[in-house]
Amino acid sequence: MTPPYLVAGRTEWNHRLRSAAVFVVAVAFTGITTVGLLATVEQPSYELALAIPLLTVLVLGVFLMPVHMIPAVVGAVLCVVPTRFVPNDGPFNALPPLALVMGIWVLRRIVLAHGAGRASRLPPLSRIGPRLAVYTFAVLLVAWLGVSILRSGVNETTVGWTLAFVVSALVPLLVFDARQEVALLRTVLLIGGALAGANIMVELVLGMSPVYGWLGGSREFGFAVYRAQGPFSHPLFAAAFLTVPAMLGIGTWLTTGRRWMLLCGGLAAGGVLATVSRGSIVALGVAVGVAVIAAPFFLGWRNVGRWFVFVGLAGLGAVVALNFGPLVERASSIESQLSAGVRERAITVAVSAAEYSDWFGTGPGTSGQTGRLFDTIVIENSLLQLLISIGLPGLVLFVLFLSSLIWSAWARGDLAVGLAIIAYTVSISSFNSLDAVRGMHIVIGLLVLLAVHDSTPRPRPEEFEPLSAGRVMQPTSG
Repeated sequence: MTPPYLVAGRTEWNHRLRSAAVFVVAVAFTGITTVGLLATVEQPSYELALAIPLLTVLVLGVFLMPVHMIPAVVGAVLCVVPTRFVPNDGPFNALPPLALVMGIWVLRRIVLAHGAGRASRLPPLSRIGPRLAVYTFAVLLVAWLGVSILRSGVNETTVGWTLAFVVSALVPLLVFDARQEVALLRTVLLIGGALAGANIMVELVLGMSPVYGWLGGSREFGFAVYRAQGPFSHPLFAAAFLTVPAMLGIGTWLTTGRRWMLLCGGLAAGGVLATVSRGSIVALGVAVGVAVIAAPFFLGWRNVGRWFVFVGLAGLGAVVALNFGPLVERASSIESQLSAGVRERAITVAVSAAEYSDWFGTGPGTSGQTGRLFDTIVIENSLLQLLISIGLPGLVLFVLFLSSLIWSAWARGDLAVGLAIIAYTVSISSFNSLDAVRGMHIVIGLLVLLAVHDSTPRPRPEEFEPLSAGRVMQPTSG
């Protein structure tokens, strides 16, 4: 009989051999993949050669980390990692890295059944309609994108844009119960958005970021005033993203009374103001206006005092924004006048381009090249870009999809998520985001998760849950 110490030694030796074999295979696979991908790129670079192995290591990490943390990690990356470090060339243009991470999350949840031990609850009948609407419009939108590709021609632009959008924004819908993931994601967005907003406000005061200053600032773009951008590659991207945690925090405070969420939302909103991005500032104003009207239906009579506090804070915020020095200075600059003129011309160009394709679009991702047939300006409006690229049917389906997300959130009393979707939609209507910056499609995917899955924090112990559809809920704890 073999002594126990020999058995233990052999087991340890076999484990080391297996680990070494896995390491060798992983290194060989990474090397072969890197060479193969570089061979498909027209202009390979050292940066891309370094990015591919690094991405491989990160992908392995995504496979090994607890599955419920993956969407929250994506949200954290958006808040703190400089976008310049996220590859977007070559194969990553069709499949952005964060979209790939979300795809791995879906793969682990559905195919590998990781984290699927909890029993899924069927939503109440009152919530089946909104969720059905979300999935219906998602399927119709994917179908129309397929029709648009076939109609306009299968090429790298149309297929690449569609792949990036579907994987980033719609594939997360394949996970039917992501309550645990979304609860963590919501917290990460609130805290990460607050930190990003605070950093951007400090950057505006100092004229450089204390954290990301070595990357350069918005002076590279020749703005009339300094516009902070934090880890983002452009102030417009920073402002659009920060509208989400801003309204998440403010809306959640309204329905729960938790002051730390108001603080997080306020810091994120301050970050939006510090970018001096008028479109996103207006987007916050629109969302706050909707909240003033809609909040009483979610609060109930017991918490009507908080509504009055909110109205007062909203009025104070409006006064601050209207008298904000950099914003006033930019409004009177030549740059601002030129930008306003370009946006007005964009409407005429978009209508002409839409008529050119009989309102059916020239194919996903083609708004830039189609618009240049009629003018040299950039269409600084994501919805107008969609009108040109996927046509009026595609634009209508996209708007209906977003509307169904708002309905889904509000049907279960989540005021904050609906406000975040409204703010983000208005914000991206002020610059070229969806059709031009594929990496930002992932924000739509995160909003989809927040809208479909219940992550609403409970009110404070002494308060009732929000009134919804005439129902009076019992007091809860937590």
